[in-house]
Amino acid sequence: MRLLTFKAANLRQAMALVRRELGDEATIVSTQTNPISGEARIVAARQQDASDPRLGHVAMAPEQRFDQVLETLLLHGVPMNLADRLSQAAADMEPRTPVAALTGTLALDFNFVPIDVTADNQRLILVGPPGAGKTLALVKLAARALMARRSVQLLTTDLKRAGAVEQLTAFAKVMGQEVFITETAEELAQFMARIPKRTVVLIDSPGVNHRSHTEMDGLFDFVNAAPAEPVLVLNAGMDALEAADVAMAFGALGIKRMLVTRTDATGRMGAILAAMESAGLALAGTTGSADPIDGFFPTGAPDLADLLYGEVLSLNADLPLREIEDEDADLEDLIDDHERMINVALPAEG
Repeated sequence: MRLLTFKAANLRQAMALVRRELGDEATIVSTQTNPISGEARIVAARQQDASDPRLGHVAMAPEQRFDQVLETLLLHGVPMNLADRLSQAAADMEPRTPVAALTGTLALDFNFVPIDVTADNQRLILVGPPGAGKTLALVKLAARALMARRSVQLLTTDLKRAGAVEQLTAFAKVMGQEVFITETAEELAQFMARIPKRTVVLIDSPGVNHRSHTEMDGLFDFVNAAPAEPVLVLNAGMDALEAADVAMAFGALGIKRMLVTRTDATGRMGAILAAMESAGLALAGTTGSADPIDGFFPTGAPDLADLLYGEVLSLNADLPLREIEDEDADLEDLIDDHERMINVALPAEG
């Protein structure tokens, strides 16, 4: 089930948006109304036919279950070796439905350790490649901690990206918080030594090119100096193999958990499994909304399985595969064929 968020000036207008986009049979997950402004927010999902075998809720024999799980994982761009191994494990599972079998397989093969910013002594530094969504993820965590009435301290070491400090400061101001800037690893360590132990500390860091030894060494200095857990932040829409490479590079810094952003804007989630597999990272949560105070989801194996199957009907399984019957086909003929395929795929000019 894919969740969508609708906002409007009032509840009536928000419901009209839901009906227009999802129809009268939409499932309403939650509604919120601002008591001051009257603005309404509705989280809803389109009803799906549970009897559709592509959704994974129909009991199947092991061979069928293998095929169904494999097709789902490949649709998400999961690397073949990983997809095959997970599908075989799902086929050997006791649950007969593919989604339940995949849930069990994910629970056995991967670790899920959700971030809990309501607990004592939570100190996190979010790290990752440029554009991963670290700043917005940090704001979501801060909002969650503040709603649980925890004391929060926001820090940033990101002086590299233009407007980074200003962006975080603007979000912090809305929440009634202040952002402190630390330019060096030594400053960060000294500042954190003065923060009360029960305070939730959230640290933003600059995007780092995992292929640059200089940038990774600089990040390591901050991670090593700060008494905080580094959490890798990755965009769900990354190429799966690239996500695996990034995860391994950051995993070398001692990172154990990762947070995945933009699941609401991503159809193919193969990057999540590829990153977890390559570096042995635990999934700490996902984000799926541009709203700075909403959209952080602690994610377990059932949630990840639902996320994968919730996108199945929106993905295109009809990939343009070409069957070559003549092994000795002329090279120029093959080139011509591929040029025709490319021309068909390109949009018309004008």
